[in-house]
Amino acid sequence: MPTLTYKCPSCAAPLIYEGREQVLQCNSCGNSFPVETVRQVNQIEQEDQQGSQTSWDMRDQQFSREEAARTKTYSCSSCGAELLTDETTVATNCAFCGSPSIMPAQFTPGTRPELIIPFIVKKQEAEDKFHGYFKGKKMLPNLFLQGRNQIDEIRQLYVPYWLFTCQADANMTYNATRVNTMRSGQYMVTTTQHYLVRRAGTLAFRELPIDASDKVDNDITETLEPYNTANAIQFVPETLSGAMANRANVSPEACKQRADQRISNTTESLFRRTVSGYNSVTTRSANIHIDNGTSMPVLFPIWLITTTREGKTYTFAINGQTGELTTNIPYSKGKFFGWTLGVAAGATAAGFVAATVLRSMGVM
Repeated sequence: MPTLTYKCPSCAAPLIYEGREQVLQCNSCGNSFPVETVRQVNQIEQEDQQGSQTSWDMRDQQFSREEAARTKTYSCSSCGAELLTDETTVATNCAFCGSPSIMPAQFTPGTRPELIIPFIVKKQEAEDKFHGYFKGKKMLPNLFLQGRNQIDEIRQLYVPYWLFTCQADANMTYNATRVNTMRSGQYMVTTTQHYLVRRAGTLAFRELPIDASDKVDNDITETLEPYNTANAIQFVPETLSGAMANRANVSPEACKQRADQRISNTTESLFRRTVSGYNSVTTRSANIHIDNGTSMPVLFPIWLITTTREGKTYTFAINGQTGELTTNIPYSKGKFFGWTLGVAAGATAAGFVAATVLRSMGVM
């Protein structure tokens, strides 16, 4: 099965989708073309090639049934090389000629994205953010502060999401107390008043993103939020040119559980903030109903960067729209405890000096 590769009408080099200008850009000759123009040229070339057919009798080892179920075979439309992908890959680069290859047939019913947020952060900007992350962070392990950190791999990846829109009707009940202490003769009298506080209302949630791929950790994708969906555009296959992409392989029904949890947590937190003026507040009961829920498939941009230190691989993820960065590199526990002890020692020394001064003044 052939892939889609969009070539420059001027020099035939691969075209890359440029998110800021929303055109297909040729890095070889510098020309840029509207998506519709390239689509028309591509259609004409496909029609011209329909008359050419070849037949080959090939002998090779067959995939097992299990392997065939999760492996898809495509031929690069630029060099004809065979591309093997898993069943969720919808865009990649040819390992032989490097041309962008798009496989729109990989989208299963219901997973074709309605919207896509193009990459605004360019590759060089992503690399600069990676190198800039280590500057001034003294709490990082020493192995990251010795010499320049090298990028093992950088991937321009579109990650599938489901956008959930709904409303949450909540009825919340809290136990609250007010404590008053006063002196009565030689005694301190404490009075505690107990209250039953109730809150009710409706919250509207619009386009809550939930990662629809099991290939990227949810903790990473949620840390990169938010995305500005107001700048999303209608999805067409041409927008994937030059990037890698996966289709959704986690159903909206499965993602709904995570959406329900996030919606419930946010609702409880916002309602709790309305209860103030008490010494203590605890939740007595929470009754949250989620209604009128809908979901929509979309693709969001992420730069994934890996680096290796002492045989261990660390991952950086960068929001391809806003530049927000997250990583799994830990801080040094030894440095943290050393800093904490230093602060404590400094505070103790300052207290000793203050006490000495006060004594010399006759205050203590």
